[in-house]
Amino acid sequence: MSLRLEAIPSHERLFLLPMLLDADEGEERIRTALLDPAYTAYAARLDDQLMGAAVVRWEENTSSEILYIEVVAALRGRGYGKQIIQALQHELPRRGGRSLLVGTANAALENIVFYQKCGFRMHEIRRDYFTYIQPPVFEHDIQLRDMLVFRYDL
Repeated sequence: MSLRLEAIPSHERLFLLPMLLDADEGEERIRTALLDPAYTAYAARLDDQLMGAAVVRWEENTSSEILYIEVVAALRGRGYGKQIIQALQHELPRRGGRSLLVGTANAALENIVFYQKCGFRMHEIRRDYFTYIQPPVFEHDIQLRDMLVFRYDL
């Protein structure tokens, strides 16, 4: 079975919304990103079945950013997320980019490990980034408070 990542035109992207809800706590934030033509939304398909998605803001001569990346829960841990990341890393020079950023919560321990295994390095901490979430959310008994930003350089 081969993974295929395809860019979706902005007027057709909302079908990705239910899948991306697991990647973010705000449906309206995801909807806004999906409808914004400044972002590129990708559908990841395994053969012809939708199994993942990503949303990226590509920038020339500076850092691009992965806003969302998701693999359906039943297929996690099989290397598909890494294949999506690798496809985006491969796309980076074609888009004129130099680096790729991705952020995750301070308590998202699996994500922190995952991004480092994909070649990203810790870049910055956006303190108190998640304070807008009320009531507070906890993972691994740790409150989501700061965003850890990882960076992949060509």
